[in-house]
This record gives sequence, structure tokens and C-alpha cells, in this order.
Amino acid sequence: MSMVRNAKLALGIALVTTLAGCLGSNKEAPLVSLKTLPTLFTKQEPVIPTVTPEQIGQVLAATDKPVSVYVLENTKAQFILVEVERNQGYQTYGSRARQTIAQRNGMMVSTRGFGGDLMSSDEGALLSLVRNRSVGTASYVMRFLTSDNQTRVLAFECKLDVGDTHAVALGEVNSKGVAVTANCSGDGGSFNNLYVVDARGNILSGRQWLGDVIGYMNVQALRQ
Repeated sequence: MSMVRNAKLALGIALVTTLAGCLGSNKEAPLVSLKTLPTLFTKQEPVIPTVTPEQIGQVLAATDKPVSVYVLENTKAQFILVEVERNQGYQTYGSRARQTIAQRNGMMVSTRGFGGDLMSSDEGALLSLVRNRSVGTASYVMRFLTSDNQTRVLAFECKLDVGDTHAVALGEVNSKGVAVTANCSGDGGSFNNLYVVDARGNILSGRQWLGDVIGYMNVQALRQ
């Protein structure tokens, strides 16, 4: 793994563990990692925290469904989504505002309600390497609906690297995962995704590019 990739990976993982430490030691602390994650990766101004530990606790107490917290870097929005559907290995998380994100083993594979949505993806080859925490190369296809109702298909080749093992503890998640980076390039340019993957092959947290409009979305499981 190159020094540049190592540096980016270290920044992302430090942020995940910072969040876990702050919430574990002080329930009144804001979501430090959600506040600073875009800054570490994109040099943007820090996100003003809008999701609090109290809100996380309230959502977890109100449902027994899987729950995740998200940060949309382009708009600096932070929000919590609850699982609303599960079908053949895919989990769909949604809100009352009818925004939804479909995930497969924690990898985001489609969105609705955000504008410029990722309509579908062919993530099988990429997800296989990510879940196995393996170095390698995988194809990855993303589909978007244009303003004139045409399907735009973007094909990428992703090179995967594997990093260190890190603790992830937030909400009801208290586990360890291995950092996996996917450096992808192709029709739509290039992007770098980051995943923290546990021993079962589930993504505990990550930062993932979801297209030109949505940009990067950060996700952290609160309950799986």
C-alpha cells in the first residue's frame, strides 16, 4: 500500500475510533467523527453536528430494527435511518421523508429521494473482495437516471488494499473490523471508498461515493 493511501486510511480509521471513544466516555459529547470526517478527506469546513447521542439512544429505544447513521458530505447533512425492508440479502433503510438507502452487507447499492440517485449497481465482484478483506481488482457498475429519464451507466475497475484491524463501537455495535480501501477509476472518473469490515464480512462503517450529485456518503452502523 502506498504512503498516500496509508495516510488517507489512517485518517479515516482514526475518525471512526474517535467517535467510538467520545460516545463511550461521555454521553453528552457530540458526534465528533461525523463532524470532522468530511474535513479529513476533503479539506472542507467541519460539519456542524446535528445528530446527538441522545437522538441515537431515542431511535434505538423506539425500534428493534437495524439502524445506521449517515453523513452526506455535499450538504453536510447528518441523519439516522431505520431498516424498513429486507429482501434476499438487501436491507433498505428509510425515513419519514421517503429517503431510502439500500445496502448489502453494509455496502450502499442504491438510493432514492436524494436527487441524482444511484438507481442500481453491479457490486457483486467488489463486495466479494471487500467482505473477504482481500487485495485484488474488481469490476463495479453504477446506474443513474438522468433528467431526461435516460439511464446513465458508469463502469469502473477497483483496486483493493487491506489495512489494519480497528475497534468500532457506537450504539449497539461493539466489534472490530479490518480497513479495506477500494480505489476505483473508469467512465465517471475516479474515487476512493473506505470500508471497515468485521470477521463475518459485514461492513461496520464506511465512506462511499454515490455519484456526481450525491457525492460521498459516510455510514456507521448503530445496530445490525
